[in-house]
Amino acid sequence: MTFIERDVAKNLRRERDGDLIASLHKHVQEVIRECRQREQAARSARQQWEEVLKILPYAERRPFALLARLDSLAKVTPEQAATVTRLRTWAEDMAREQLAHYTGLLRQALPADEILEGRLSEGYRIRHVIQVRIDDQKYQATVGTTFHSRQLTGDISVEAVAEAVRAELHRLFDRPLDPERFLSDLFRAYELALTAHGHAGRAGQPVSIFTVHKFLVVSRQVQRAFHSADPRHFRPYPPDEFAVDLGRLLEAGYTRVDRFSLHLHPVRNPKEALFVVNFGTGIGQNYGLLSFIPI
Repeated sequence: MTFIERDVAKNLRRERDGDLIASLHKHVQEVIRECRQREQAARSARQQWEEVLKILPYAERRPFALLARLDSLAKVTPEQAATVTRLRTWAEDMAREQLAHYTGLLRQALPADEILEGRLSEGYRIRHVIQVRIDDQKYQATVGTTFHSRQLTGDISVEAVAEAVRAELHRLFDRPLDPERFLSDLFRAYELALTAHGHAGRAGQPVSIFTVHKFLVVSRQVQRAFHSADPRHFRPYPPDEFAVDLGRLLEAGYTRVDRFSLHLHPVRNPKEALFVVNFGTGIGQNYGLLSFIPI
């Protein structure tokens, strides 16, 4: 073999060795990647089992929380299927028992003076304005009003739903209300709504209750809200809170300001109306127009 032939052969061996090393390097990288994936899966499974451990002490009160956690565990730990099945059977028994007595349990979980209307199959109503809808097949619940609601997914246990109801009660009814000041602000918003509708100075003319609400929202903002893009400066005042304040105003008997008397006008189309309850009488109606009539 000549010198040139020996050199060519050496280069060919180097190329083969280089290809082999590159192939082995790639294979080792794949093994490491698989190990990392298994480690991540094991870490995720461990964390979920730890969550199950935290739920167990109160699982009898919140069986749906346990069932929701077991649904995700069944997908990531098939090797522990027997344990998951045993826990699921126990949780499903408790869930069925809770559903069988849901109305009574929910009534007990709410403040003693709250009146719960309805049943599980058709939904519940609390203090005339808060609606509770529960889909026990999909493990979903909706708690709130037409304008604001809380969505519960997974844990629809009585305790979880009662917590959501109490949060809505706090949002709607635990706000301070000065009836005299609110009525004065309402009248000013009505005057602005008259102008917006082309009826400036024509007190007594009904205007959209939602237009009045919009001007009330504006009147509640601090100057910083108009000069800053930061949404934290905005003071929300959703329509359902406005409706509750109107109901509390009617309950307090504050309907006259200066020489004008507040009137709410019902409409047939609920999409154009705000459901307002006089909390003094407990009677509610869909009102779409508002006016202040000269006395």
